Amino acid sequence: MPETDRLSLLFNLSQAFNSSLDLDEVLNRVMDEVIAAVHAERGFVMLHDTDGHLIFRVARGMDQKTIEDPLFQVSRGVVEKVEREGKPIITVNAQEDERFNARQSIVSLKVRSILCVPLTNKGRKLGIIYADNRIHAGIFSESDLDLVGAIASTAAIAIDNASLFKDLQGSKQALEAAYVTTLKGWARAIELRDNETEGHTRRVTDKTVQFAESLGISEVNLSHIYRGALLHDIGKMGVSDSVLRKPGPLTPEERVEMEKHPQFAYDMLEPIVFLKPAIDIPYCHHEKWDGSGYPRKLKGGQIPLAAQIFSIVDVWDALSNDRYYRKAWTQDQVAAYLRDQRNKFFNAQLVDAFLQKFFESNPV
Repeated sequence: MPETDRLSLLFNLSQAFNSSLDLDEVLNRVMDEVIAAVHAERGFVMLHDTDGHLIFRVARGMDQKTIEDPLFQVSRGVVEKVEREGKPIITVNAQEDERFNARQSIVSLKVRSILCVPLTNKGRKLGIIYADNRIHAGIFSESDLDLVGAIASTAAIAIDNASLFKDLQGSKQALEAAYVTTLKGWARAIELRDNETEGHTRRVTDKTVQFAESLGISEVNLSHIYRGALLHDIGKMGVSDSVLRKPGPLTPEERVEMEKHPQFAYDMLEPIVFLKPAIDIPYCHHEKWDGSGYPRKLKGGQIPLAAQIFSIVDVWDALSNDRYYRKAWTQDQVAAYLRDQRNKFFNAQLVDAFLQKFFESNPV
């Protein structure tokens, strides 16, 4: 390959690596380019696992197709030597190379041309790039070795970055899972303190996510809706027990205190960056379409969509289950009530969509 073509290849690979944090994509691109550049029959990338063992991550043929597991066979003698010494190896004819004439893998695989270079970044061993040709001897040159070494240097940085990104993603997911577990604990504590029907929070959370998903809400926003529904009554932590647990009707003064709980929710959640996108439901789920709700008397489209969705589910669940002051309504009665409150308490289009999704097998 002419020097200008080699420089162009290295530049293009560097650009490609810098634009991707997908480790598999990086590895496949490395292997395909190496095989094409040096006319190898097969190519492999092996990386260290968490225990420090070298494992196959990419196995490719000259047709750019993945080599399946039964053919994952390389000269372990060559691989181990490059890994141990950190120096590249090139052999013109491995069958006659005195460095490997005692290696059974060389004989059994009938490998002739081998090129193997280490993948290192900042002195840290990441793995190796291995290419061979079992048919032709002398297929690789010293200039090929230099080229693959240069590719390996560039690729090692990209592999390190992609691995770090993957580790960070895993840490982020683990942290989010821990957050959600904590949120479930908060929700359960509020449910117990409020004398709510057993399972209310779980039911409305699951139903709200199902409903929102049916409306085409994106996956990212579904996560925020899930957390918002889970914490919809978190503001009740700021309401006194005498009001929250009162078995009978509230006085006007007690009603004023109770209606502060959405504002309490906002004050609690707004400083938490992770929960800011989920705040619409705890803050706005008591707003009503006609503007008669609380705490801000929002009207129509002023009410965030997540809160519009949740409010329908919340009322559906409240009416569908026994409370200490009344028995559960039948589903026919619940559906009739939701229809009656179209354009009053609820967005009419959302009520229709809710009934169509969840009552279609039980028309009323």
